[in-house]
Amino acid sequence: MQYSAVKTAGLTVLYFIILIALYLIYGSGDTHNNFIYNEF
Repeated sequence: MQYSAVKTAGLTVLYFIILIALYLIYGSGDTHNNFIYNEF
């Protein structure tokens, strides 16, 4: 297996972990959810 493939897979996993972390942080915030509902 090439190193570039491993590096790409690792970055992809880190990217999804960051997205999930941000989703949990902002998803649990009442102020953020109210702001979204007021916009739409």
